[in-house]
Amino acid sequence: MSRSYGEALRAAERLLSSHQVEPDGATYVLTTRLNWTRSRLILHARDVIPQAVDDQLQRDLAQLLDNVPPQYVVGRAPFFDHWFHVTPAVLIPRFETEELVSWVLSDQRDAQSGLDLGTGSGAIGITLAKRLPRVRMTLSDVSVDALAVSRENARTLGADVQLVQSDMFTDIPARFDFVVANLPYISHDEEKVMDASTLAYEPHLALFADNHGLALFQHFFGAITDHVRRGGAAYLEFGYHQQPALARMVSVMLPSATAEFRHDMAGLPRMLKLQF
Repeated sequence: MSRSYGEALRAAERLLSSHQVEPDGATYVLTTRLNWTRSRLILHARDVIPQAVDDQLQRDLAQLLDNVPPQYVVGRAPFFDHWFHVTPAVLIPRFETEELVSWVLSDQRDAQSGLDLGTGSGAIGITLAKRLPRVRMTLSDVSVDALAVSRENARTLGADVQLVQSDMFTDIPARFDFVVANLPYISHDEEKVMDASTLAYEPHLALFADNHGLALFQHFFGAITDHVRRGGAAYLEFGYHQQPALARMVSVMLPSATAEFRHDMAGLPRMLKLQF
């Protein structure tokens, strides 16, 4: 028996809710596969949903019920003005990281070179390369699988970037006008309060760090002056509770740098700029 888009979506949302799964995942997978906006879905809510589309929705629901993030189900996630291919080899780009990229964009219009350290899907570095075409962007990651995803995104989006496999700065001898990094910063102690789908499917290599989530910041602060030019800057995202610890680390490890912390749109301290 045929049904409308609205009926199919409401049934999907009820099913997900009954299993304590976020019901909005149904809208995400349906609109993304159709390349529709949510407004278009509302306009077509009473139209009969084609059987092939309904069948695909049911297959997607089976994955959502297994706590697979909807972005991995469809293999796409939005960031700024583009859609990025994502797999469980990379973190799903978050809206909060767009705020970090906006900060870099506002500061670095005259820069000539930049490094996206720990690039994952390439969302940060590719966005900067597209928005700042005069900047030569290098994207690095320790994960070969992650670099394969960022390489595909660079090709699909037409971004001219250099990709380098490197564990932090190990295989990056160059200096840059700016470095931006969304490093792993979650403490293993926080696992018990994290979203089940994040824990089950997103790469732990890109999520967690030792020493209460601070280990890679220590590594970064210890090496950054060898990789940024005089007058350059570094931009970092961090956990909302980590500002006091990071401020202490910067004062000890980088006493000549100027540190500026910023809050995100939720009013939480989430971003750091180091000016050298």
